[in-house]
Amino acid sequence: VASPGGTTITAIHQLELSKIRAALISAVEVATLKSRSMK
Repeated sequence: VASPGGTTITAIHQLELSKIRAALISAVEVATLKSRSMK
């Protein structure tokens, strides 16, 4: 839950600005591909 102007939304906004969210999504994607190739 993220209330407008609250601490959670402020943190999410900072993650967006620093592109950490995109890096985390990318890491999960490559791990998924690796996992599929190991079967």
